[in-house]
Amino acid sequence: MKNINKGYDYVAPKNSFLTDLPFGEKYERESKSILEGKDVKVEVKADRLCQKTGNVYVEIRSRGKPSGITTTDADVWAFCLWKENRELQTYVSIPVKILKKLMMKYPIKLGGDNNTSKGHIIPKEDLLNQTI
Repeated sequence: MKNINKGYDYVAPKNSFLTDLPFGEKYERESKSILEGKDVKVEVKADRLCQKTGNVYVEIRSRGKPSGITTTDADVWAFCLWKENRELQTYVSIPVKILKKLMMKYPIKLGGDNNTSKGHIIPKEDLLNQTI
């Protein structure tokens, strides 16, 4: 490690400001790119029922045709975890490749308007855990 205090016998620990700063800056640039839509395509889905059910719905078919995640060209899928009377909503983003793997852990269920869609119901917590 780099000695940051000349004249002292101090070596920056593995997890310190000197090592954490470049790491944090890298992911700050990545999140900024995602939020601004630069170099990364983002698809956002607002889920009105997620606070009530504890789940999000990932659509794969609607009215007999491929739809949702099966037809997206996005790199990142963002869920708006909508809650009434919240001035700013909470968003969870996940790379589409990872979401496609995650959703395979859950059975296909009917949903959407008049149950005309098919998709996977995923617990919100699993989006955050991403244990795949």
